[in-house]
Amino acid sequence: MPGGAPDDTDAAAGPRDGLTPADADWTAAPVATAADWDAVVDLRMAVFVDEQGVPEELELDEHDEDPLGSRVDHLLVREAAGDAVATARLRAVDGAAYGRDPGPVAKVERVVVARERRGEGWGARAMAAAERRARERGLPAAVLHAQTRAAGFYERLGYAVDDAVGVFEEDGIDHVRMWKTL
Repeated sequence: MPGGAPDDTDAAAGPRDGLTPADADWTAAPVATAADWDAVVDLRMAVFVDEQGVPEELELDEHDEDPLGSRVDHLLVREAAGDAVATARLRAVDGAAYGRDPGPVAKVERVVVARERRGEGWGARAMAAAERRARERGLPAAVLHAQTRAAGFYERLGYAVDDAVGVFEEDGIDHVRMWKTL
C-alpha cells in the first residue's frame, strides 16, 4: 500500500528532478490546514480503500494522529487550479530497522495519485517533492515499500529493489522494499 498507487506510466522525463516543463503549474507542500489534511485523507481513501480494498481502519495509522503538529510530513500536491491530485507521506526512520547502517533515513509512504490524473506525471512530482523535503531534513537516503505492480515506476525514478528482502505482503498486497541515495 504505502508506495504503490502511482500509475506505472507516471514517470516523467525532463529538467529539474525529472519533471516536465510545466513545473510552474503545480505546488507541493506539507499540509498546513485542516482542509489540506482532509484533501490528503480523501485521496488516500479513494485509492487505498475504495480502489484497492484496503480496510479503512488500516489506512490511517499512528503516523496520522497529529497531521498538523508532528514531525511526519504529509505532502499535498496541487495543480495550478488548486485541485489536490497527489500526496505522499515522509518520516524519518532508523536505517538499521530497514537493513542499513544505523542513522536517520527517509521513509516515503502512502504515495497516491488521483485515478483520473494518472499518467500525467503527478506521481513523479509527488516523489520529487518527498525527496526534496527529505534532503531539506538532512536525510541521506530514502526507503519505501512499493506495491510490486508499481516497482517499475520507482525504478525509473532511481530506486533499487532490496533483493535481500524479496516480496512481502503488506495489508494484503505484495510489496518490495526499495532504496535510493538522495
